Amino acid sequence: MTQRQDLLDFPGAEALQAAGRVEPPAPQAVVQALAAVHAAARLETAQHSVVASLERRPFARGRRILATAVAAAAVAGGVVAYSVTDAGQSGGHPTHQVQAVSVATFLDHTADVAYARPAAGARYWKVQTKVSHTGAKPAPATDYYYARSMDAVYIVAGGQTHKKSGTFGWRLGAKELHSWSDLDRLPTGPAQLVTLMNSSKEYAGQSAFLQAGALLGESPAGPKLRAGLYRALARLHGVKLVGTVKDSAGRTGTELVFSGVASTDHMVIDPKTSALLETSSVSTKGSDRGQTMRVTYLSVGPADKIG
Repeated sequence: MTQRQDLLDFPGAEALQAAGRVEPPAPQAVVQALAAVHAAARLETAQHSVVASLERRPFARGRRILATAVAAAAVAGGVVAYSVTDAGQSGGHPTHQVQAVSVATFLDHTADVAYARPAAGARYWKVQTKVSHTGAKPAPATDYYYARSMDAVYIVAGGQTHKKSGTFGWRLGAKELHSWSDLDRLPTGPAQLVTLMNSSKEYAGQSAFLQAGALLGESPAGPKLRAGLYRALARLHGVKLVGTVKDSAGRTGTELVFSGVASTDHMVIDPKTSALLETSSVSTKGSDRGQTMRVTYLSVGPADKIG
C-alpha cells in the first residue's frame, strides 16, 4: 500500500476524490458536518474503553484522527459530510461512517431519481401548498387544480371550490409557459436550461435558482425536464449544499441555498423521490430585511378530478 493509499484508507475517501473542487460551503454546513463527526466520536468512546483500545490499536487511532481531519478539510472545500449508521458486519454493533457528497453529486443523483419517475397522465395537476410570512399568521393549506390548457385554476380552500379564469403558467427566462404542452416543448439539456434561466443580467443565477424551484415545486414538468432542471442547478455557480434538515411540515430533506442580490433563497428536496418539499427566501436588503417568505408543498401530483 502506498503512502497516498494509506492516508486515504477510510470510508468516504472515494467520494472526496470524485468531488473535485467545489464552491465553499455555507457556515451551517460546517457546523452540521463537524457535529456529525463529533457525535460519531462520542458514541464510539462510550462503547469502548478508550485507553485499552487505543493502546492495542495505535494505528487505528491514527486512522480515526486522520479521517476526522480529512472530513473537516472536505467541509472547508465545499463538501458536506454525513454521519451514517448501519448494523455492522457481526455482533450486531452499529458502525459509523462519514460520507462526503458535493452539491453536483447530490443534484445529479436527484436528477436520476426524477428521470425514473412516471409522467403525469391525468386531467388536472394538483398542488397543495401552505404559505407563511414572517410576523403573519400562517395561512391554511390551499389546493390548486390546473387543467391542461391552463385557462383556469380551481382553488379549494375551507371546503369551498372556486374557479378563477384567466391565463396562468410559469416563466423560464423570457419564455412564458401557459400550458402543459409548453412545458413539453422546452429543452431538457442542462446547458440550454441554464442559458434560458440566466436571461437576467442583474439577477443571473438567482433568477435561475428561483425559476427552477417554481417549475420543480408547482408545474407538471415531465421526468426529462425535471431531471434537466436538477442537472442545470448542479451547474449553476453559487448553489451550495447545506445538508439534511426538516421542513416546516416536519419532513426530512436535503437543503440547497443560493445567496443572491437581495435575498438568500433555499430549497428543501426529498432525495428519495426528487420532490421539492419547500422553498423559502430571506430578504437581505431594504426595509423588509430579515423577513422570510416560505412555500411548503404538502402534496403535488396528477389528479383525475377536483376535490
